[in-house]
Amino acid sequence: MSRVFLIPLVIVLFHLVCATSSEIAVHIISGVPDNPTKLRVNCTYDGADFQERTLNNGQEFSWGHSDILFIDYMFVCKFDWGTKTRTFPVLSMRTRPILCAHTIYPCDCYWDARADGFYFSNDKKSWKKMYEW
Repeated sequence: MSRVFLIPLVIVLFHLVCATSSEIAVHIISGVPDNPTKLRVNCTYDGADFQERTLNNGQEFSWGHSDILFIDYMFVCKFDWGTKTRTFPVLSMRTRPILCAHTIYPCDCYWDARADGFYFSNDKKSWKKMYEW
């Protein structure tokens, strides 16, 4: 193959890889009072456990994920606060287009656990209630 065709081919392949891969950051925030208990969060990814975290009111933890198109994934978190428990996927291949639809990559997914439920935001300014406890 001549070099004339090799360079454009490399450029096209580079753009295809970049177009099908993006960086996503997931943030879990405790917006619940520390009474009756602090928020406990346990997240998993394809069976791998992130270890349970106990968050004070206003505290957050986060992680990054390189999203590669056509590769299935799901991050699921279990939230415990007092007698309340809720488990749901905070990010998956199926929810990413919805959660990151209005952002330019990298995408930030903020989940705020509050006394009345779970809120989602991409910018920490506008929040939408997604789940009840």
